This record gives sequence, structure tokens and C-alpha cells, in this order.
Amino acid sequence: MTAQKRKDDIFMLQVRLFRLAQLEWNLSASECDEIFSKYEINDYISTCYDIFQVQGDDTNLADIECYLENRSKRSDSLSRSDAEKILIN
Repeated sequence: MTAQKRKDDIFMLQVRLFRLAQLEWNLSASECDEIFSKYEINDYISTCYDIFQVQGDDTNLADIECYLENRSKRSDSLSRSDAEKILIN
């Protein structure tokens, strides 16, 4: 796989997971973008690409939710309002 194809594949995966998160979490595009940016979810998707590319999007979104839940337990924690938007849905 060429470097450009890998970048394109990662971008498409990020777009699909963003849209799925937006629907599953009942967020507007701007609310979802704020969470993806604040918690560097696109970087996480890029890091996990080799695993994510062979799993389904629902499984990948569940992994992202675990990532966010684990962040909520650390010092750089997920804010309460963000947790309510994401993890309570």
C-alpha cells in the first residue's frame, strides 16, 4: 500500500466513524467535532488504523467509547458534560 493510499484510507475511516459517532451520540456536527478535536479522536483512529481497518465500524466506535471512558479516569479526564453527551446515550 502506498503512503497516499494509507492516508486516504485513514481519512475515510475517520469520516465514517465521525458520522457514526454523531448519530449514535445524538450530537450535532459541531458538538461531535468539538469532542473529536478536544480528545484527539482522529489521532487515536490513525494510531489504531491497522486494527480498525479489519473491524466493523460499530466495534471501532465501541473502542473509541472505551478510550474516552478510560480518559475519564485519568487526570486529563473527559469533562462531565462531554461524558453525559457520549457515555450516557
